[in-house]
Amino acid sequence: MLEGLFAGYARETMRILFHIQASPFARRTRLALAHKGLTVELRDVRTHPEYFEESRRLSPLKTIPVLVEEDGRVLGDSTAISHYLDRAYPSAPRLWPSESDDAHAVFEVTSLVDVALERILDLGLRYHALHTSDAWSAVKAETMERAQRALDALGQRVSALSRPTIARSGWSAADMWLFAAEQWLATVPQRAARFPVAAQVVSLGWRLPPELSRWADQHRDRPDVRALD
Repeated sequence: MLEGLFAGYARETMRILFHIQASPFARRTRLALAHKGLTVELRDVRTHPEYFEESRRLSPLKTIPVLVEEDGRVLGDSTAISHYLDRAYPSAPRLWPSESDDAHAVFEVTSLVDVALERILDLGLRYHALHTSDAWSAVKAETMERAQRALDALGQRVSALSRPTIARSGWSAADMWLFAAEQWLATVPQRAARFPVAAQVVSLGWRLPPELSRWADQHRDRPDVRALD
């Protein structure tokens, strides 16, 4: 059955990204595709429920983003997609540097970004329904401590840079991961008055280090960044 479904996409001969406009995971995937010079049709699963159901049928992960290649191959998870793109399109600019010092910096930053985002999203979205539990306060304190440590470490990393990018070789997955995360965290409070889920995220009490926003300011006018909106 899956083979038939993928074959149908192959006949469309277009690259498709199922995404959510505000999602940091989808936005960093869009930046990765732009870095590779790859065009993609965007299908927002929030504004089109049929796209949401379609993406869930295609990927067993049932998460967003989901990439459908021109030949019908399907891949979910933003990190997996980015590693795939480096291997599928090796002649295009790299997302993940191979030189050891750059690779170390990029893997460190992307790991810290994911620690912070995943802890905040887990408590603010996925598990917030458990906030009336007696164990909530202790779980929240421990989880948010880990998230804040990661955010503070990222602030320290970028404040020590003598260049705009994480890697010496230039714009990489680390910059995409960090920029998308900073943009999302910085705008969540603005959405809290209108969206209860955003208010839940804000209520967790994390703090966005100002160093991250100053670092992101250097990149806000990039054409690929501006194209996100």
